[in-house]
Amino acid sequence: MVLPRYVAFKSKADDLYLKYVKEDVQIHGYIKYDAYSVMTPHTKYEVEPAKVGKGYVNIRCCYNNKYWVCPSINTRYVVAVADEPNEDQSNWACTLFEPIFDPDHQAYRIKHVYFGYNTCSWRDGSVRDRCLYMGYSTPDGNLSDLHIAVDWESFYVLPKYVAFKVENGGYLRAWRFEDHPYLQFSANDIGDPTVGNEVSTTHDGNVHIKSNYFGKFWRRSPNWIWADSNDTTASNKDTLFWPVKVENNIVALRNLGNNHFCKRLSMDDKTNCLNADVPTITNEARMEIQELVLSRSIYNVIFHLLDARIYGQHVITMTGGDASNDTNKENTVEGKIEMSAEFSGEYTWGETKSNSSEIETVYTVTVPPMSRVRVSLLATKGHCDIPYSYTQRDTLMNGDQVTNYYDDGIYTAVNCYNFKYETKQEPL
Repeated sequence: MVLPRYVAFKSKADDLYLKYVKEDVQIHGYIKYDAYSVMTPHTKYEVEPAKVGKGYVNIRCCYNNKYWVCPSINTRYVVAVADEPNEDQSNWACTLFEPIFDPDHQAYRIKHVYFGYNTCSWRDGSVRDRCLYMGYSTPDGNLSDLHIAVDWESFYVLPKYVAFKVENGGYLRAWRFEDHPYLQFSANDIGDPTVGNEVSTTHDGNVHIKSNYFGKFWRRSPNWIWADSNDTTASNKDTLFWPVKVENNIVALRNLGNNHFCKRLSMDDKTNCLNADVPTITNEARMEIQELVLSRSIYNVIFHLLDARIYGQHVITMTGGDASNDTNKENTVEGKIEMSAEFSGEYTWGETKSNSSEIETVYTVTVPPMSRVRVSLLATKGHCDIPYSYTQRDTLMNGDQVTNYYDDGIYTAVNCYNFKYETKQEPL
């Protein structure tokens, strides 16, 4: 079996998720089985097939875009600090790993190609307890070297405050019928107080959905969806739903109680009410999600330079010019070299701006008689990824204001530096 492209790893030994240690502490940059929830920006990894083939992969942390690597020849810990992949199998700093699937445990052993040891959740009671470590060349009886791969792309993170809508059916609203709190597609206005819902996500990616009007969580009973539960645990599967992304802003909700998708259903004097009725995603099971936010502001953006990644560095010729001397005397010439740069990107969420600037530099060159001198401006061009956190303040449809802190941003930029001139003389 092949690892998913985007993956989270869960320890077979203790059900904890592998997370990146971002705090500025002794083990900053290590990866550690220490997370109870998979739904964090620090538990997501990207698997890149190696160019050398053989089933080898490079694995990088999506929080800082850095690759798994051994930090020193004198240790066997694995950290996410390599700016670029290294596929030299004779080098201890190579970033190649070999995933080996164990069908009996439905999990993977992940072996470092150079050292030949399987990675594991290492228990030593120190500050590095449960950090990823190359510990065994043979299977571990305690299962600490087994990693359950969770497909990250199977998750669909719903907005916190949402309304659901179907084509030609209106918004889903709270509707009481025969003294039961049903959910019916019948509202025409997203601002209707019966329309709003609040989503909370469990540690493994399932969701509870609460009707704001009824103040209760959705529950399957028997297959109708009623908003009558106070259960916020993960023990009652009838109150849990798995969102499946159909396309942009279109979702289908599978109820975990019967593993059927919710759809609008009309029967028994009820019209277009939500019911967990079908095993597949039919047209009636597709729902558009709309976020119940009137306005949003982003501030307090903090760039985490300790986790910055610099990569793809190479020398380029920015621009050039030439000067000729067709006399028999040496001549000194001042030439202007111009270069321009343009930025096009999002300065703020939802607003795109472009900006360009032009820089002019003067370079003096001595041109020998009957010669031409060509001048080139060289520079090193590199890319950088910088993780950042920020504060988000939302004004909701009911006028409430909600402020949250997020640590899931990454800023990508291209920069040129190490400027220098290069001259070349040619005869006329």
